[in-house]
Amino acid sequence: MAAIRSVLAVPGFLLIALLQHQRQHRAQTVFTSRSIVVAMAAGSLCYYLGSLANFYALTLIQANVERALLFSYPAMVVAMQAFAQGRWPSLGILMSLCATTAGVVLVTGALDQALTPQELEGVAWVLFCSMTIAIYFMVSGRLTTTMGAANFTVIAMTTAGALFLIHFLVEVDTVDLTEFTAASAATMIGLVVFATILPLFCMAEGVRRIGASRAALVSTLGPPATAAMAYVLYRETLSASQLLGTCMVVLAVALLELRGHKKG
Repeated sequence: MAAIRSVLAVPGFLLIALLQHQRQHRAQTVFTSRSIVVAMAAGSLCYYLGSLANFYALTLIQANVERALLFSYPAMVVAMQAFAQGRWPSLGILMSLCATTAGVVLVTGALDQALTPQELEGVAWVLFCSMTIAIYFMVSGRLTTTMGAANFTVIAMTTAGALFLIHFLVEVDTVDLTEFTAASAATMIGLVVFATILPLFCMAEGVRRIGASRAALVSTLGPPATAAMAYVLYRETLSASQLLGTCMVVLAVALLELRGHKKG
């Protein structure tokens, strides 16, 4: 599934890059061999190796624990950026980071269970995946300002898609095309467009506009949004801790953005 999504998404990324290039033809876009190689490495590390590590982790730990651990990457981004700049993050960033991390843990219910030694191995794999995401954010923050969000994304994701395709061809001997019905094809198209192409491009553009740290913190709205959609679409019941966690994440992100607008 991941390989098919990655390969089918490549034409979409190319189209977005072409459209953005036509709209911003006057803007100076800087491509160097080093920046292209770094973008390719970021896509390989995050969306190939990181995804494989995360998929394997899900065979060892429950999804709620995986979600909470995966969203440790904003803390990693803040730490990496502080180290790179040689100064501590602002108080607002640190407070938002603490609130969003606690909120994600509450939303996912990750504290409701004890971990076995096997699950601890899964924790390590998820943390590795989180580290790759953090590195992707940092690289994206540097390169999208010079080569553009669309160009960076198409280079990174084309590389990841090629690696997934090679992996798929090596692991799978034959493909039964009769399994792909009209309904499954429509679902796949939806996943490619609305869960792969648009989110990844919007993320890269967001990082370009507001920076890696703030973009990583804003992305923690994902788990609360998922919980809210589960309640609206599937009538799933939200616990008091999930509601509290949702409020914490939303308020922390909102306050962070308000502070950013006031400074701007």
